[in-house]
Amino acid sequence: MCGHVEIGEQKDIKIIKRDGSSYTAKTAGGNPGSMLPVVTDAMPSKVQEFRWGLLTGDDDKIHSKNKHARIESLFTVPLWRQEVGRRHCVVRIQAFFEYNKTQNITYKIERADGQPFYIAGLWDVWLDVKTNVLLPTFVMITLPPNRAMAEIHDRMPAILERGDVKTWINGSLSGPERVNALRSKPCLPEYLKISVHKDHN
Repeated sequence: MCGHVEIGEQKDIKIIKRDGSSYTAKTAGGNPGSMLPVVTDAMPSKVQEFRWGLLTGDDDKIHSKNKHARIESLFTVPLWRQEVGRRHCVVRIQAFFEYNKTQNITYKIERADGQPFYIAGLWDVWLDVKTNVLLPTFVMITLPPNRAMAEIHDRMPAILERGDVKTWINGSLSGPERVNALRSKPCLPEYLKISVHKDHN
């Protein structure tokens, strides 16, 4: 699944930084470990910066091993299970990239209508014991691919339509209710624009 995204110049939103100030995101790339625009069920009215890559209490350094959570494992993997129903988030990006090893080709995936993607995720806050600083982190949820994505990759992010964002971050719904809603509305193949991205490494 994707290890690189394009944030996009999101002029219509103000992102709240950790120091409380705000800024407008410029077009930029993001990898696991990057800070990306996120809305959480704890603060659904604000867009914040969270670090891509969930960390556990046992981690003693910042890394990116937990960047994706399979929807099939949300209720079985302890790290995901403890967040489902408690800490849901949505990540807003303009595009994501997939590398097809067999074809040796990197593909860029965008919405066909040019609108941003809203990706379902889970979040947490990690304490860096070396600096005693709290770091907000998140993981993207992945699904089996739709027909279009299946031609280039075996997974895809859990893409939400804008009208379904509030359901995913609705704190009054249980974890199973929110996950079932996510499963019930998979992204349709015709919503995606897939192209060869020659410049991406």
